[in-house]
Amino acid sequence: MHRLLVENIAGETVALTGEQHHRATRVLRLGRGDRLRIFDGRGSEYETTIQTADRTQAMLRIERQVGPVPEPQVRVTLLQSVPRGDAMERVIQKCVEIGVAEIVPLITRRTVARASGEGTKLARWRKIALHAVEQSGRAWLVPVAEPVTADLAIPRLASCDLALVPHHGAAESLRSALGAAGRSQSVAIVIGPEGGFSPEEIARFAAARARIVSLGPRVLRSETAGLVAATLVLYHYGEMG
Repeated sequence: MHRLLVENIAGETVALTGEQHHRATRVLRLGRGDRLRIFDGRGSEYETTIQTADRTQAMLRIERQVGPVPEPQVRVTLLQSVPRGDAMERVIQKCVEIGVAEIVPLITRRTVARASGEGTKLARWRKIALHAVEQSGRAWLVPVAEPVTADLAIPRLASCDLALVPHHGAAESLRSALGAAGRSQSVAIVIGPEGGFSPEEIARFAAARARIVSLGPRVLRSETAGLVAATLVLYHYGEMG
């Protein structure tokens, strides 16, 4: 069953207008009598039936509240250095699908992508995150923060039980770090750019008590490393099958 975000759900009927009306009636080709799931982005989800649909509005009747797909017990925040081209879009899409709770675009010393059209990019990234939430069955919105520098990212690490910085050639493996940390409720993963973090950045992360870890002997692209690290962390905590 198709799913759409409807942020203000109240009463027994819900009106779809604007973009949501367009998506329901033009993109998904839904009409009178069709069923549709709606969720509010804060954990509540409902099955509805379309009562009427015209050129500007569709009226939904709420049939019942349903239990949403459970969120991971461990909250994973991905701080991803912005890669070139549209690779960031794929990182956001796939990481939201697997269960990452928040994505923070990161600008580092060696980041090639810069902030030209940043506002437009951020709006698109947030829309991609929303569509990935809809597709994957999650009922909580996944925020995509405004881009931050490595220096500004460091204070965010203190709020997490465990901070991991994958870095090629690190002495400690990701598996070892996760095993030593025990059960964590929140994990931050910090991914470097195409050229890797500078030695100074690595030193600052280590001084902030982040664990510098290896993802294995093979060199991964920045966007690959983000998805791999997030998947391994979620798998370790029993959230991936």
